[in-house]
Amino acid sequence: MSAPQSPPESAPPGQPDAPATVSLRESLSALRAYPTPAWKAAIACVLAMAFSPPALVTAVTFLIDPVAKDFGWSHSETLTVFNIPTVAAPFVLPLAGRLVDRWGARAVAVPGTALYALSTAAVALVGANGVELTAILLVSTALGYTSILGVVYKVVSEWFPHHRGLGYSLLIGATSSLAGAALSPLSQLSIDHFGWRTTYLLIGGCVLLIVFPAQYFLMYEPASAPLTDGNPLPQPGKGRLAHKELPGLPLGRALRTRAWWYMVLVLTVAAGVAMSVRLNAVSLFGDRGYSATEVSLSVSVMLVASVAGQIFAGIALDRWRTPRAFVPFMVCLVLGMLVVFVATGGMWALILTMALLGVVTGAESTTGPYFVGCYFGMRAFAQIQGITLGIVSLVGIGLFPVVAEGVAESTGGYTATLIALTAGSLIVLALAIFLPRYPKPAESPAVSEPEPSDAGERIGN
Repeated sequence: MSAPQSPPESAPPGQPDAPATVSLRESLSALRAYPTPAWKAAIACVLAMAFSPPALVTAVTFLIDPVAKDFGWSHSETLTVFNIPTVAAPFVLPLAGRLVDRWGARAVAVPGTALYALSTAAVALVGANGVELTAILLVSTALGYTSILGVVYKVVSEWFPHHRGLGYSLLIGATSSLAGAALSPLSQLSIDHFGWRTTYLLIGGCVLLIVFPAQYFLMYEPASAPLTDGNPLPQPGKGRLAHKELPGLPLGRALRTRAWWYMVLVLTVAAGVAMSVRLNAVSLFGDRGYSATEVSLSVSVMLVASVAGQIFAGIALDRWRTPRAFVPFMVCLVLGMLVVFVATGGMWALILTMALLGVVTGAESTTGPYFVGCYFGMRAFAQIQGITLGIVSLVGIGLFPVVAEGVAESTGGYTATLIALTAGSLIVLALAIFLPRYPKPAESPAVSEPEPSDAGERIGN
């Protein structure tokens, strides 16, 4: 089966010298040109993301109370046990990325998924020991990040080079969000009827019976990346080209570029501002006259808007092929923070604020891996993406909301916090405007590493 042809008058996404942007209709029509193995890999990615740690985290809400009652722990102790793996596990992504870049996606996904399923089911066997439960949850979550999150971004990047943004948004981001929304009530029903231990056994069984076969039978990469007309498809059981043969910057040099620092700063602050409002929404908007029911409705709106943000960002990045395609979403961030100041009881202001911030959170999750591929190529893609996602998760999602709440408590209100978050949104809007342009494609896709002087020049404005 032949490799897909490029869309009409199209160049690889993110190249500044690309011809005129094709229409959305032409871009979507070009999806039919991708070969059958690409769509099989896409199915494997979707099934994996449906049972990935980010999707399963919605079940934690319903696990806290039964686990606390079963073991005689306080709610805060139980929540800490479940939160530690959520915060710490993403830091395996750089290692996972190195394994994927070196050995290929399937070699990491297949055994990793089997271990992920078994370790998840093993949670049901743990007794009332906090250290034991934390350890097994950490192992399970880390294996999930390694075998799923460490794999899917690289697979989508290689199989869908002209539609990476759309692939990230639909196959990864939207799948995780929608699966989380579906698993939330299903988890509650399972816990209510069968108990939390049986629920973990069921989750582990689903991973073993659904995700593992999909990874084994459907998960393949092109023989080299990115996919081009001359690249042969891999045969089952045969390896891919070594990572040093792929075009792009090695990890160390990529992390020293201005592009990477700008990108990480923009994504981290954008995620941090939006998540600070979301995670502190009950107390923040409660002080402004909103009930818990009204706030919960607005959070649901934010989650739905995040799916829309993922899709819009994917389409925008694919069509415009410039980092400035992210600027409109940063404008949404600034507008969302400004509307917060007038959200003092009216539902329209609350809904508008959370919808705008939801669009930002969705767009940010799609934009990160897209930037990594366009700025640094495929050579160390999974490693760079792993480090970037780890920093954004720890600082933006983990640290920002805690600091925001601490400032609010120390100042006796959220005014200073909101002013600081709004100022941060204005700063990242400015930085997004001045993001370095994407480098030009190498003259030969077979080169393993661009010349140092050329690489330094090509990431400048």
